[in-house]
Amino acid sequence: MPDQGPNRRRFVSWLTTALMTVIGALLAAPAVAYVSSSLWKKRAADKGESEFSDAGPVADLPTGAWRLVTIEVIRIDGWETTRSSRSIWVRRPGEGNQDIIVLSPICPHLGCSTILLADQERFQCPCHGGTFNADAAKGSLGRLLGGPPPRNMDPLESKIKDGRLWVLWQDFKIGTADRISVDA
Repeated sequence: MPDQGPNRRRFVSWLTTALMTVIGALLAAPAVAYVSSSLWKKRAADKGESEFSDAGPVADLPTGAWRLVTIEVIRIDGWETTRSSRSIWVRRPGEGNQDIIVLSPICPHLGCSTILLADQERFQCPCHGGTFNADAAKGSLGRLLGGPPPRNMDPLESKIKDGRLWVLWQDFKIGTADRISVDA
């Protein structure tokens, strides 16, 4: 019977190497998944759907009146998910679901929150007295009427899906005449 020593050693060496490779791959897989997961989440968020925030049922919005609505904005940045509440001015002109107006309440002058005056005809920034149109009969809603703000109130993109209002929250650069998104 010939000596099987070298062949047996080669086989045991190959088996040990294969086993260590499998164990190494099993240990490395969670680390690779952890590092690459933010890339996959970002690709899903790039589709745009996840960036819209639910502002509630359209039927709950009064017709012909402004309502300050709170939305929850969810931002995903790498592994960190942040949730923040934002307010928006919403107006539903008629009974249908069309032509809903959504404005950011942030004054484009220095970033103060605008208020709706009791007469319902204008928004006002309590910090420096900037006023904006809130009456549809008097022209463009959110239009600058007076004061130091450099531009009109900022409109926000919205859509209606399954009877609910969805709003894309954006922060805009304050103190400039041009509407520049700082989210980009």
